[in-house]
Amino acid sequence: MTGRVVRFTVTERALHWALASGYLLLLASGLPLMAPSLQSWIRGYSPIIGERLHLASAIFWVVAMLAVLAVGDRRRIVRTLTEMRRLGGDDRRWLVRFPRWLVATPTERARLDRAVGRFNAGQKVNALFTLVTAALLLITGIALWPFGAGGLWRAAHRWLTLLVLIPIAGHVFLAVIFPSTRQGLTGMLDGRVDREWAATHHPRWEPK
Repeated sequence: MTGRVVRFTVTERALHWALASGYLLLLASGLPLMAPSLQSWIRGYSPIIGERLHLASAIFWVVAMLAVLAVGDRRRIVRTLTEMRRLGGDDRRWLVRFPRWLVATPTERARLDRAVGRFNAGQKVNALFTLVTAALLLITGIALWPFGAGGLWRAAHRWLTLLVLIPIAGHVFLAVIFPSTRQGLTGMLDGRVDREWAATHHPRWEPK
């Protein structure tokens, strides 16, 4: 079994990178505003400019995703989201075994993945978590600007920011560093992954 198979379309990849790049820009511009101690690490930092950069990042984030949805294959996005929101018994068992999966040998990890389709349960939960927290961050951000709300809205925005840091770090680790899963990164770069890798870690997925 050799060759490569298509895992993500152009629209899926564009939406992923629009969301991810905007998210990273928002974190980079927002963390110094949330934690003023970080401002001393940035030469010539200005809170006013920092706020404007954060606002510009938010606008870019929303506009980029809307642009992808406007010109891309929306049906494909709907199908992918439908796949991701389905959490069955096999998914729940995979989540329970996730700590074991992380430290398993390649052979044992393949055995634990034997019921995995196009997405494993961790990818599904991460996607749903990202969509929900992104929506909440956008809502609380709009409440802060242009409506100028404070108090609970500001606290909620800060706590949500802290909440997303660990999953983002975990996602980057699994995508870029972890040997068993980093091969899948090519799927988000050129759309294709190794056929043998897909058969090992996503055996119930039937590439088309």
